[in-house]
Amino acid sequence: MTVRLVDDKVRNPEGIEVNASLQCNMRCQSCAHLSPLFRRENADPAEVHGTLSLLSGSYHASYAKIMGGEPLLHPDIVGLIEAVRATGISDTILVATNGTLLHRVPDSFWQAVDSLEISVYPSRMISPEDIEQYRVMARDHGVSLLVNYYGHFRAVYSEAGTNSAGLVQDVFDTCKLAHFWNSHTVYDGWLYRCPQSVFMPRQLRTGGWDTRVDGIEIEDGPEFLDRLYRFLTSERPLRACQNCLGSIGKLHPHQELPRTDWQVTKRLEELVDYPFLEICKDDITADDGCVEKSLSAPVGGA
Repeated sequence: MTVRLVDDKVRNPEGIEVNASLQCNMRCQSCAHLSPLFRRENADPAEVHGTLSLLSGSYHASYAKIMGGEPLLHPDIVGLIEAVRATGISDTILVATNGTLLHRVPDSFWQAVDSLEISVYPSRMISPEDIEQYRVMARDHGVSLLVNYYGHFRAVYSEAGTNSAGLVQDVFDTCKLAHFWNSHTVYDGWLYRCPQSVFMPRQLRTGGWDTRVDGIEIEDGPEFLDRLYRFLTSERPLRACQNCLGSIGKLHPHQELPRTDWQVTKRLEELVDYPFLEICKDDITADDGCVEKSLSAPVGGA
């Protein structure tokens, strides 16, 4: 699903991503946001409100996805949700969480959010009883609920990267985040086409780069709309694609690793799932094999 230029705004049929907290209480190998490598950093609701208010003059998304890291680590997650909603940047607000801290959120959280996605992992299973409790809470508050059970992750990045222009183009062309999920990420007054553009250069031990080469500064000038649309529809790979596997990394069972064991030193070529690359060239929507099962409870569901 591609972005469109309609009524003097860029329209994203998917969601714009706001990272509430960069750190996480889990250490999942191949986390797409590289959260196991981050220290504490929480989004400022006032700053997010200002950035999204400015962007909303030229951009609108179907939903705003508040995530992380683990978003429920944010000390004022309800305030952040309310700040995002007040900007009018999206039709609805979705929070994506691993669910391990959901038992401690206040009732005001359920009142503030429209949709909730819980990602359940083998190392931190959530009991069926707790899932049922959250389903009831969602139903009672008119919140759409999706529970995804993950069994595998795909390799996400390589510190060594690649010098192959052809492989870099393949990574970009088959990237679900950039072209199917439209995972546009807001950070520090800039907009990025994917979260890796923001987080990867900050974590590479060697060869890091200025994140701004892959982003666009959010402005309100008369030429911004055109530049924004060209930026979000460009077919040119990002700098991050030289170290990123996009959607085509090798599949591996989910596991948590200590922070010291998390960096990946292999060359990018060694980590590519080449058969899946060919599948994605024909169908970028192809199932990546990470989710084992999903349970959904739409708004008003029994």
